[in-house]
Amino acid sequence: LDSLVEELLRTETPVVMVPRLVAQDATIGGVEVKAGDTAVILIGAADTDSDEFPDAESVDLAREKNRHVAFGAGPHRCLGSHLARMELRVAIEEFHKRIPDYRIQADVDLHFSPAIRQAVDLRLEW
Repeated sequence: LDSLVEELLRTETPVVMVPRLVAQDATIGGVEVKAGDTAVILIGAADTDSDEFPDAESVDLAREKNRHVAFGAGPHRCLGSHLARMELRVAIEEFHKRIPDYRIQADVDLHFSPAIRQAVDLRLEW
């Protein structure tokens, strides 16, 4: 179940982007940024980097090396990341124990908010 949780976090990163203030003048990817500018870090894009994840666009529930950044990294790592993993694991286990056969209704058009991965409408049938 741990590899399933980690792959879900990689492919469906809960926080897709985070804003940061540029600390010092720099050139990033050929673009000059100045101290005080706002930069947006696209975590969802980092977790689909084919240099880090072979066949990155595919969901591989048995992926062994999975160094995703769904919870950030270094000093910006989410303090609650371990609790969130445990909550996700328990939610998946309990949901599937009670409702093992379900699907998203055919007429549901999924829409997500831009910064946080939350479905506006997710109707299931079982």
